[in-house]
Amino acid sequence: MSQAGIDKSAALLLALGEGATAAVFRFLSPLEVSRLGSAMRELEVLPRERVRAILHDYAAEAAEQTGFAADTGRFLDETLKLALSPERAQAMLQRLGASGAQAVEKLAWREPAEIAGLLETQPPQLIAAVMSQLPRDVAAAALDVLPGKTRADTLLSLAHSDAPSSDMLRDLDDWLTSLEPATPSQGEAAVASLLGQMSEGSAAAALVQLDQNDAGLASRLRVRNLAFEDLARLPEASRKTFLRNIGARTLLHALKGSDGRVLDALTAVMSPTAAKRMRDDLDTLGALPVTAIQAAQDDAGATLRRLAAEGAILFPEEEAA
Repeated sequence: MSQAGIDKSAALLLALGEGATAAVFRFLSPLEVSRLGSAMRELEVLPRERVRAILHDYAAEAAEQTGFAADTGRFLDETLKLALSPERAQAMLQRLGASGAQAVEKLAWREPAEIAGLLETQPPQLIAAVMSQLPRDVAAAALDVLPGKTRADTLLSLAHSDAPSSDMLRDLDDWLTSLEPATPSQGEAAVASLLGQMSEGSAAAALVQLDQNDAGLASRLRVRNLAFEDLARLPEASRKTFLRNIGARTLLHALKGSDGRVLDALTAVMSPTAAKRMRDDLDTLGALPVTAIQAAQDDAGATLRRLAAEGAILFPEEEAA
């Protein structure tokens, strides 16, 4: 529909009132509702003369179309030809289940550009599967925003696709699930998350202030945000406690990905012989997969948080107190 048609339709709906507009909206696609809604917001107050002119135009147009849909069979056939694989779409929605259908419905209410951005990095087969579920105008608008090659590959896949395989349905369901926003953290979890994203100095200052009001809360927040790199700032006694509770292999793998400060902090509380042996072991260890390093640092961080929760290690602020 042209912008003039959208403006005219928006004016008619405003003239008809809330009840009639709500009834019409139930038969429109998300994109049509969005465009009409935007146009209605911009119209504000309608002059009486314009309302009369709009109603007169619609009445005249309706009179000219009397009998237009008399050949209902032909009308339905032509309409179905415009749809994006309705049989396959219906079958896919049934196989996706209620949660998948709801996710598709939510996706349809997003802006076409946003839908295209979410789909751009996906394989054409998955994009085609998503497009076959969306209302035709929403799918067309999203396809229009996709890069040319991606759009062509998607249309080709859509044209030649049959019933979706179980693997494709699984991929589609996983992708739709990934769109669901994570449940916002609340309470202490929310505060810990915010502190973790603040600068180190600001977070430390905030925790010192919290110590004055609720020392227990401040301590729990420190534990929540502890990571392997925090070993570098812990007191000497706490670093020694950590070394007694961590496996040698896990520690070596974790140190392989550190920036050197943690290694210096740990070797500073070892005997010269043990410190030299650790540095030699790191030099001869060789390259490690990033996943192995990350897993080791996660394990070391978990050990650090467990010891902190048990009170076996202290933070500099607590040691000073």
